[in-house]
Amino acid sequence: MFARARKALTPPIPPPDLRRLPIHERPIAVDPQAASPLYNGFIPPEIRNALFAAILAEYTPADPALAYPVSFHRPGYTGPRTINVAFLLTCRRIYLETYHLPPQLASHVFWHAPATGPPGLGARFPDIHGIALETHYFARLAPWQLSLVKEVRLFTQMFWLDQSFPGLCTSGVLPAAVERLKITLRRGDWWWCERNYPFMINPHRGGFLAEYNQDVVREERGEAIPWVEGAWGAALQRLPALKELEMEFETSKSRREELKKIVVRALRWRFPMGERGLLTNNGLGMEFSEWKNEEDTESSCVFTVKWKLAGNK
Repeated sequence: MFARARKALTPPIPPPDLRRLPIHERPIAVDPQAASPLYNGFIPPEIRNALFAAILAEYTPADPALAYPVSFHRPGYTGPRTINVAFLLTCRRIYLETYHLPPQLASHVFWHAPATGPPGLGARFPDIHGIALETHYFARLAPWQLSLVKEVRLFTQMFWLDQSFPGLCTSGVLPAAVERLKITLRRGDWWWCERNYPFMINPHRGGFLAEYNQDVVREERGEAIPWVEGAWGAALQRLPALKELEMEFETSKSRREELKKIVVRALRWRFPMGERGLLTNNGLGMEFSEWKNEEDTESSCVFTVKWKLAGNK
């Protein structure tokens, strides 16, 4: 007789290590929290979502020990900004409805050169020309968090905008999901502002005052100004999801009218976005505001301009 062949035993497939999955992807049952006022049917979902967004909005802690020196204060920036992420620990259902909000609602702020930012930033990031701030910051986010980053804000000196911003756009460091970019040129950020040098900003090709004046003359003659590869304005098309650019142009009150002429010209900028169309002001105009630091002897004047994506026609 022949012995019956034994059937080979297939080892069971081990379950995936759930700890390697983001919490919102783990197949774990969720308590509906039916007894909670948030989920017992009395509060509409849209109201609940608005409450969650307000709870997870950025804020500056009211702690004098964390406050920036008064000399650094500016609107919205009197201390480090944070988000109350502890709220996500309330329960699993709340986590699943809110995990996307912190990276989505945060503005993700960067200062160039770093020494012009919050105290101590320049010592940690001494390179005034590079993109180490953004590289270090976004490297700490998980891929799913990067996919939720919608807004980035830059406080930047003119030399960095002209010389380093194009490299940031082509580096792949900025998340591909960024839809809104806000750039602030503070009163001390302009080229040689300490000498009261004439204002100039040229998204078409960067450069210095001679090139800027040449392009102003060309525009007055009705000529189109070409976009030079590597110019900061042309680099915007490297951000595949960008829908809106907002810029704040700031100066002292005594130079307000001088800067206004530059801003009026900026209203006509039409940034090429490849096959997606153009970023254009298209009648949005500009807004004006003033603010004054507690130590300032003169107010700062700010012109704010937005350009939004308009498709090719």
